[in-house]
Amino acid sequence: MKKITPDYESTLNHLSQGQINELEMHSFLNLVNVIYSQLELLIMDDGENSYLTEALQLTKGLADETRKGKVDIFFPEHIREYKNVIRRTLHSLEKQTRDQADLTEIRDARSLLEYIFSVLDARLRELYDRIPEPDEWQRFAIDEIKNEYDEFFFTQEKNSRDRYRIVQNIASKEKNDYLVHLDIDNTDGRTIDMPLLFKDVIRDLISNARKYTHPGGTIQIGIRQHAGTLRFVVADNGIGIPEEELPLVFEYGYRASNVGEIRTMGGGFGLTKALHVVQQFKGDMWIESEVGKGTKIIVELPVPGHM
Repeated sequence: MKKITPDYESTLNHLSQGQINELEMHSFLNLVNVIYSQLELLIMDDGENSYLTEALQLTKGLADETRKGKVDIFFPEHIREYKNVIRRTLHSLEKQTRDQADLTEIRDARSLLEYIFSVLDARLRELYDRIPEPDEWQRFAIDEIKNEYDEFFFTQEKNSRDRYRIVQNIASKEKNDYLVHLDIDNTDGRTIDMPLLFKDVIRDLISNARKYTHPGGTIQIGIRQHAGTLRFVVADNGIGIPEEELPLVFEYGYRASNVGEIRTMGGGFGLTKALHVVQQFKGDMWIESEVGKGTKIIVELPVPGHM
């Protein structure tokens, strides 16, 4: 197990303010890229649709601006109009489609995109909640956090277009399913404290575990608040990281040499963002990995009032 803090925090020293802004908008970039990928799948073989072309261009532009860390593009009026463009696009495609299979695909995409919009709205509320007090910790009901991550798994599963499922009961697991164990606990058994930005980190690291674990693999996730420490652990049995590259994967945009053609929706910033947030909240971080056997990451943050 390699301790990353404080020895490797120097990887953050060369980040520009723009890059830091991009890290903090990383989860939005993932969502926008999911929207783009779903729209791309709707390109028909029998000609272009002007609405779809506009929607793809707008989505690409939104992704480009998100990479620059621009918050103002997510003002409610902008997002409201953007969602209306997507909805007009799907309505137009539905009207011009005669093939039943294509029609089903469009309707499935519409259902998924509406769900993505609801996730986007929730992330926007988190973003604007943390702007006035970026270092503030908040108290959440454990059941609420579990429901949020269940919805996160649901989104990943639906975006796979039936390539895999994510199940939490081994009795339900089939060959290509991911088996995910999620445990959250605190002394009082009902609530847990964390910074809003750390919820993003948890999502990013779980997403990494899923991306770099082949379907059929297992991901274990634990969140525990005890004795003044918030502890998060995620472990998978995925492709792992070469030992000599463990410190490098925390560098901005670095991807391990063995990831090959694995498709990702982000820019290789998940671990950089995690280290940035851990440093911001004066925590510690460890990583353990072996090629072909998987990766384990541990994060500990001191809870205010117990420092």
